Formats: sequence, C-alpha cells, structure tokens
Amino acid sequence: MFEFRSTWGKRALAGMGALTLAAAGMLGGSAAASAAPSFGNIDETADGSIIIHKHKHQVGTDAVQNPAGDGAAIPSAGIAGVVFTAFRITDLDLTDPAVWDNLDQLDPAGVCDLPDNTLGTGIVSAATDADGLTTIDVPTIGAYLVCETSAPDDVVERALPFVVTIPFPWQDGWLYDVNVYPKNGTSSITKTITPQTELGLGSVVSFPVTTEVPAVRPDGSLANYVISDTLDPRLTPAGIASITVDGVAVPATYYDVDTAGQTISVTFNADGLEWLKSQAQKKIITTFKGTVVEVGSGTITNEAVVLVNDHELTSNEVTTNWGDVKVLKTDVSTPAVGLAGAEFEVYNAVAPYGDCAAAVSTGTALSVETAGDGGQTVFTSNAAGLVYISGLFVSDSVNPVINATERCYVLKEIKAPAGFITPTGTAAFTPVAVKTGMTAEGTYDVTIANTQQDVPELPLTGANGQMIMIAGGSAVLLISVGLVLVNRRRASASDKV
Repeated sequence: MFEFRSTWGKRALAGMGALTLAAAGMLGGSAAASAAPSFGNIDETADGSIIIHKHKHQVGTDAVQNPAGDGAAIPSAGIAGVVFTAFRITDLDLTDPAVWDNLDQLDPAGVCDLPDNTLGTGIVSAATDADGLTTIDVPTIGAYLVCETSAPDDVVERALPFVVTIPFPWQDGWLYDVNVYPKNGTSSITKTITPQTELGLGSVVSFPVTTEVPAVRPDGSLANYVISDTLDPRLTPAGIASITVDGVAVPATYYDVDTAGQTISVTFNADGLEWLKSQAQKKIITTFKGTVVEVGSGTITNEAVVLVNDHELTSNEVTTNWGDVKVLKTDVSTPAVGLAGAEFEVYNAVAPYGDCAAAVSTGTALSVETAGDGGQTVFTSNAAGLVYISGLFVSDSVNPVINATERCYVLKEIKAPAGFITPTGTAAFTPVAVKTGMTAEGTYDVTIANTQQDVPELPLTGANGQMIMIAGGSAVLLISVGLVLVNRRRASASDKV
C-alpha cells in the first residue's frame, strides 16, 4: 500500500473528494447489483467491494446518484474490456472521526497520472464484461482512489479518477458494496466501397469512411478529430466526394482538407470541434476518392484512420480487384501469325458474374486509360497481333460478388486488318473472362482469328487450263475450215455461170 508522505503527494491529493462520483459524471441508475445500507456504527473489521458499471456517456439524460445499485437501467451501452485499479489511501484513516470532516474537499484530478511508485500497489480489477461490469474486492475499510488503467482502442476519453469510501454513507446508513458508474467517450471507424460504375483503368473508386463522434463530459472537449486515408500507390488521390452527418453535408467552414503524398486528411478546426460536441454518438461519413492508375498484382488494399483526442483508430481493410486483357489477333489459315491493325471495343456484360462463355454486351464502349493517355475506347492490335487493354474492374471486398476472381466482359471487333473480313452481327462479339491481376507474359485471355477477303479469280495456267486452251483452239480451227469450204463453193458456182 502507499502513504502520501511527500509534500508533492499531499498537494496532489489536497481536496480529493471521496464523494466525487456524481461530479465526475460517474453515477447512473442500474439494477445490475444492489445492496441495502446497514445502520449504526461503522464495522471496522468489514471488507467490501467496488462494483463498477462501465458505460458510454449518456446523451440527453442526467446521471443519477445511486451507489446502492437499485435504480433504473443505464440508458447508454456498456463497454467491455476496461480495467481499473484501486489504490487505498493509507494516510486517510476512516476510523478517525476528524478525517471524515474534510473528505468532501478532496479532488482526485490528475492523481492517476502520478508515477507508479507514488501510488503504491493497487488492486487490479478483471476487465469489464460485455455489459460493462466488473468488481474490485477490497479487504478493509478505507478511502480508495480508483484509476482507469487500460481500455480498448475505441475508448477515446477515459473516465476521470475518483475516490470511493468503504463504507459509503447512503440514506442515513452505510454501504460496504458500492456501485459506481464511470463513463467513457468512444469512437469507431469502418470503411466500405461504393459499388463500381466506372470499369476501366483510370476510373475513380470511392471509399466511404464512417466514424463515430464520441460523447464527452459536459465540461470536456475534443482535442482533435482528424479522418485520413492513405491510398495505395496504384491509386492517385482524387480528393473528397462528400462529408455528411445524417445525410446532411457538414459545413465546409468546420474542416480543412489536405493532400500530402498518398494521404488525404480531413481535419476539424476549432469551430468544427465545438460543433462536433453537439453531434455526440452520431456518424460522420467521409467519402475519399482515388483514381486507379495501375493493376500490378490486381489486389489493391486500403484502410483509413481517425484521430480523436490523440487516440488513433484504424478501420477495417477493404480491397478492390482489377485485371488486364490480352487478345491475340491471328489469320485463321495461319494461327501462328499475328495480324496488326484490328480494332476492338470492350463492353460490360449483362450478367458479369455469370457464365462468361454466354456473356452478352450492354451499355456503351468502355474507356480505359493506357500509359496516361487519358482513356481510350478503341484498342488496336500491334505488329505481333496483340490487343492490350490495360485494366478492367473485377470485384471488391464489399459489394457482390465479394472478391470474385473473374468478371465477364465482351469484345467487339469493329475493324479487321486490311485484306481480312470484318465480322458482323453476333460474330463481331467475343466474350472474355477478366481475372484479377495481370495476364502472364506470352499468354492470352482469348484468341480471335480473321478470314481473308474474297477476290476475282486469276487466269488458270495449269493442266486444266491447257485443255481448255486446246479445246478453244480446235474450235477456232474448225470454224476457219468451214469458212474456207464455203468460200470455195461460192467461187465454183460463179465459174459455171
């Protein structure tokens, strides 16, 4: 145990009120544990307990002093995982009547921040359960300083230290099992992804981040409130789409937006922090934006952070998945030979997560950025017959189908290479399954062959051609012989006359 023998320790405890529970916002009704007071003299041999009800700050309701624990249920949620330590103040002897005369002047503010060797050895509670309950059993009567010594990350405003006397005066009697109700301010952060409507590389992905505004003590304040998102290097920061509370835009005069490298931050200023106190336990939705500029492994992860009262909370991780498309354009008669100059468009599929072999196109041709060109809708095969589409959306970790490994698209050939037939109707469309990540070098997602155009037939010079020429020559010869015979007969007839 400890004794406050130093001048510093005595000054720190000067005015430490043993009955400061209500003043610190610590008392509220509960029926979880109750005890009737005993009457008469203090039992100097008794032990006791401090029954702790750990809850969030109550919004719109007043705390009710009820150390007997037999009041109404606490209107705010319990907090699990909080640990308290009780230190007996050994130089306050409650068997001495004079000590009681000054207990209401004590002030515990800041005492829990004193060095550990000043406070001595304390009695550590078990962590509060799901209802926010825990109990510290104390072996003897006395005045106990109670400190909140650890709490979950979402607790951004710790309970003030307080002093409890065992026994505690109540309704003209004494309570040896005392209920106390220290409150916390809590925050939270969750991240999601807006359903993707732009599907090509160069599209914007939107990340709504929901953060809780903590309730604080009436005399408390928020030191800071900063929401930030550090985007993956494959995403170019594109600013903030919106900041809302209950669907209403937060006035822009309450915050500043800053982009430093890959990090976009929303920092509430002094006016904004004061305004946030009036929004206790409401949700702020801040929508960050990033432009997808590279596929890489295809899996782009992201998480956000909120800083509240110098406590940093990190959101869940979300993922957006992208893949590329490689098409080999060949001659149907010589599949190993690539064809240059074929032009394609790419379309979304009606059922993008169905059977890709049966995919049907929908909508207009998609725009896809390649090498910073600002986006294009027509993709042309190169000298090797490669048609490259640098990036298309596959799936994400939030919206159905969650983290699907492939998504259906449809290619449309709009122009064949010179000398080849451009397919028409349904023959112009080719479904393709786009998988997360980049297609391996030397492999293709689909191969599309073209047929050469028909042209007029050339003169034939082979064996069949020779026979035709002989036959033709014989006919000409016969015609000539016939003409000679006719002419001779005509001449003979003239001589006879």
